[in-house]
Amino acid sequence: MDKRKNKHRYLLSIRNRIFVFAILVTAIPSLSMGLLLQNMLQTTLEEKVKQKFVDSAQIMEREISLWLKKRVYDLTVFSNASIVSEAVTAYLKMPEEKANGDENQHPNITILETYLSTLQHQFKGYVRILVLSRTGAVIAASESGGRDRPFTFPDDYIQQISDQQWFKSNAYIDARDKSPLILIGVPLFLDQLYEYETLLAIEVRLTGLLTLLDPVKFGDSGDWTYQSLVNMKTGRQFLYGRGAKKVLNQIDPSPSSDRQTLREYVNGKGERLMGLVVPFRELEWGLFIVENYEKAFSGVIHARHRNILIICCFSVLMGLVAYLLTRQIMVPLSALTRGAERVAEGDLNVLLPVRRNDEIGFATTVFNEMVAKLKLSQAELEQLATTDPLTGLNNRKRVMSILRDHYEYYRRYKTAFSVLMLDVDHFKDVNDTYGHQAGDTVLKQVAEIFNENLRNVDSAGRYGGEEFLVILAESGVEESIQAAERIRKAVASHTVIHEEQEIQVHISIGIGRIHKQDGDEQNIVARADMALYRAKDEGRNRVVYHAADDL
Repeated sequence: MDKRKNKHRYLLSIRNRIFVFAILVTAIPSLSMGLLLQNMLQTTLEEKVKQKFVDSAQIMEREISLWLKKRVYDLTVFSNASIVSEAVTAYLKMPEEKANGDENQHPNITILETYLSTLQHQFKGYVRILVLSRTGAVIAASESGGRDRPFTFPDDYIQQISDQQWFKSNAYIDARDKSPLILIGVPLFLDQLYEYETLLAIEVRLTGLLTLLDPVKFGDSGDWTYQSLVNMKTGRQFLYGRGAKKVLNQIDPSPSSDRQTLREYVNGKGERLMGLVVPFRELEWGLFIVENYEKAFSGVIHARHRNILIICCFSVLMGLVAYLLTRQIMVPLSALTRGAERVAEGDLNVLLPVRRNDEIGFATTVFNEMVAKLKLSQAELEQLATTDPLTGLNNRKRVMSILRDHYEYYRRYKTAFSVLMLDVDHFKDVNDTYGHQAGDTVLKQVAEIFNENLRNVDSAGRYGGEEFLVILAESGVEESIQAAERIRKAVASHTVIHEEQEIQVHISIGIGRIHKQDGDEQNIVARADMALYRAKDEGRNRVVYHAADDL
């Protein structure tokens, strides 16, 4: 029964009533009209974008056709060379058993390959120039790539030659540099009857078409389109325009049943794109062209923004009315806000009174619980922030803070103290010999020795790596040396056990004592550090006191 009453009270809450009222009065009429106008505008813009893409594809097809005809023209010129016809004629007149052997041994084939290599060097865009049999076997080839590297030979080349006096293959990938290639060829007519037994072909990189696929800026939208060439049979993209691969390589442009349908895509980067696959009329290729959705349909987006603005204006008017209904919740809400501000400023001693049994009362209860948990978490974080996680000693920040406190206390009451700078000798050798986990074990056990040999008023901390800093409170010269020797001997006599291995280590200790002329606590650390380096230079495993500061 109580649960049913609580549910009923929640459904009739002020927040829900205002929400329902605002939707009925403002959102529904505005959204209905906005959606209608937006759909009309989007349909118009889709037709405009589609026509723009089709026009671009038609221009692209004309340019590619010209590019292919230029290569066919080059092949025609090459095929008319007398050295080609003479070498091929001699090859065809060879006995069949010799022709089926090593053709490169025939002098005419050798001369022909030299000529093809010369042409290939003159025309840098051609990867190989080949003389092929009607079955696609290599008779002669230019030196680039050799005879054995595979290429795609079209099955319908006879039909292509019959229709247009030349043929081309589908695009394929060069295994050496992953660039797309295409084979273009013409028949070698050796008599007046226009019969042919051999073909002259070039293997050319399609990268020569990249300039045609460069991004194009359309109209006032300021957006760039990205384009790629697509094999219409397989739907595979084989050549990308500049910058297009990053945008299009994870998109499947396989055309739908209606190839002229403008489609929406999302690439691997989460970018929303609008694109179209336009097939070429005379080639088995197509152009895949896309444009950023937000740019292509900026008009639709602007219309949506206007609708949102209108709804916001109506919401403001409704908000004035709603304000009269919500004044009763402003007082506890203000108290909750002030409490949140105090917490944001770092005051966690906040406890708000809970006087309501509604949403605000529930939020206040949750707020009080959250502050209590934050207060507990802060204490734990402060402990973590001042402790070295490996050794359990004070970390560098904390031990330097303690040192500053000692220095300020000395400045006020002239209570002398000393600083020990300690370093594990040959610690790198321990890591290299036994491993870094063994090194960690050494540091932890050395830290335990510090705790066992220091007074409650002394402080120890990990200064960095294998270096430690110890502060001896209210200590004279002899007391400091005795304490340091006690720690050194304790470490030297201790055997570290790690994974059943016994490790013996020593430490070097430098002592620095507070000086009345010290400008800050860093001076005493510097003297202790100098003494430590003297201890290392004098053979390690010893204590050195910096006597210059003892007046």
